Amino acid sequence: MLDHMTDTSPIRPGEPLIDDQALLALAEFLHRGADPRDRTLWFVMLDERRPLPFLVPVDGLPVEPSDVLLTSMGGRWEDVLREQSADSLLFVLERPGAETVGESDRAWLAALQDEADEHDLRVCGFFLATEAGVRPLAPDDWVP
Repeated sequence: MLDHMTDTSPIRPGEPLIDDQALLALAEFLHRGADPRDRTLWFVMLDERRPLPFLVPVDGLPVEPSDVLLTSMGGRWEDVLREQSADSLLFVLERPGAETVGESDRAWLAALQDEADEHDLRVCGFFLATEAGVRPLAPDDWVP
């Protein structure tokens, strides 16, 4: 999927996402300006800020994180870590509704951060994608 980016894109396959703007560009590429009807979590595993050659959407995401789903995602991360090196993750939570950060978004942010910590993976970015577009979730978004 990453091979379809143009030469003018700030994202180039095999090259590191060197700054926050490049991380945002990847999140916007995944969102594609969609008007989400359901909740989807995209996670991208990175090695030294280079996206690994596959993208994983988790469709039908519940409003609140569940231990079963988080354990399943952690298992996928373990599989990838066995096959390829990865040291960090990028998350894009795509959902219907306003771009305002809500309690559910904060719950997902905290749960995903905890799961990444358990697997010794750093979170490079967490983005919220709605019909209004894509926005990064900053540390102050963690607090209501």
